[in-house]
Amino acid sequence: MQFVSAGESHGSELVAVLSGFPAGVRFDKVLFENDLVRRRAGLGRSERLDVEKDDVRVVSGVAANVTTGAPIAFLLKNSAESGLIENGVIDKGFPRPGHADYSTFRKFGYVNISIGAERSSARETALRVAAGAFCRMFLNEMNVAVTSEILEIGGIPYCDFDAEKALADKAGGTYGGVLKVVVSGIPAGLGSNVQWSDHLDSRLAAALISIPSVKGVYFGDTELHRMRGISAADAFCGQHGERATNRCGGIEGGISNGQPLVVTLYFKPIPTQPFEVESVSPLDGRTGKCQPGMNDLWCIERAGVIAESMTMLVVACAFCEKFGSDSLSDVKSAYAAYLEKQR
Repeated sequence: MQFVSAGESHGSELVAVLSGFPAGVRFDKVLFENDLVRRRAGLGRSERLDVEKDDVRVVSGVAANVTTGAPIAFLLKNSAESGLIENGVIDKGFPRPGHADYSTFRKFGYVNISIGAERSSARETALRVAAGAFCRMFLNEMNVAVTSEILEIGGIPYCDFDAEKALADKAGGTYGGVLKVVVSGIPAGLGSNVQWSDHLDSRLAAALISIPSVKGVYFGDTELHRMRGISAADAFCGQHGERATNRCGGIEGGISNGQPLVVTLYFKPIPTQPFEVESVSPLDGRTGKCQPGMNDLWCIERAGVIAESMTMLVVACAFCEKFGSDSLSDVKSAYAAYLEKQR
């Protein structure tokens, strides 16, 4: 299974293709729309969400509300108010610290300092959520559930975070956060230790670190690195792989071990600030200021469904590698036979 996207944050539209997805999965429009709504939730969200709608259209790969096995294509149109690419992206003149402006300027040799950030914007994650919704439909058929929980915002436990107070204190800048993703119902045996690139946790780490603002990915108990070896091990307590604990987060040797898969993500504060920021032009060394942007004050409340989507994409791909990918009925038959063999 492969997912690719194209388009710019302020272009006329964004597109994506999910290929290798099994035939026979019923399209759940309510689930699809609910996941896209979740990407727009939270009090810290950008004013741009009042302009842009996540009206993602499925334009291929589904017939009579059932997937056909052909590539699933997605189309997301931007509003006229933000479609600036056609007239040229506005060059803001100074790179924003922490954003992709400077690194893409150097990598691609742009003249416009601001254009590189068009592919680094979280606007593109709407397409990831759309693809993830299809993977959720597939995993539901396997009795696998993926959920997320916000742990912290700005170093404060989420249960104690005062959103209204934070909104009133924009002068302090943006916030980071911590998010936990849990996959339940996952069988032992997904992923591989044959090559480093086949490890399930390697693939998950790559997918999750690609989410804008994610700077750290931790599998299992986040205190694991502080423990001694015997304390960190998940002791067996049954012949079918039952464990007394799940400190390793459901993955050993790059392969799922049948316990819930647990991943914690650490988000840096969003780099674009709600006030001017000092910067230096890489063109001539002039000092100046980056202007305030139309961005989230914190993104963690909207990031949960994005993290779930990337997790589901990797897990669904691992299922198809293990049990086939042509049709849902074939996958379910192979999976049922595999589970029966484990008894």
